[in-house]
Amino acid sequence: MTGANKRANVAAELGRADESMRAARVLIDASLLHDAESRLYYAIYHAAVALLLTEGLEPRSHAGTASMLGLHFVKTGRVDPEDARLFARIQKYRLEADYGRDFVLTEAALEEDLAACQGFLDRARTTVAGLLG
Repeated sequence: MTGANKRANVAAELGRADESMRAARVLIDASLLHDAESRLYYAIYHAAVALLLTEGLEPRSHAGTASMLGLHFVKTGRVDPEDARLFARIQKYRLEADYGRDFVLTEAALEEDLAACQGFLDRARTTVAGLLG
């Protein structure tokens, strides 16, 4: 991956993260809470992929994304362990929201998740900027 190509791919992932955050807001406002939780996961998923791409890493699965994030960013101190825990929690909630019959969500809980995911995205964007200059 060339430098220009890397920057373009990272920017595309961050753009998708922003789009997913906007979609989550619309879905919360429409009381479509399960779909909103799913979009929140995809927002931080795309932000995590953007981080990995800065290192030339291209995960092949969602589990691989979580694993690589921990190995290459949390263990090196570039991402706070709390962000890795948030990623794991929201990933679990996304699966429950998409497939669980008894998964209960409230608008208040989703607002908290939205704020936490926005923080993750903001920190990822700052880290990317520092890595790519």
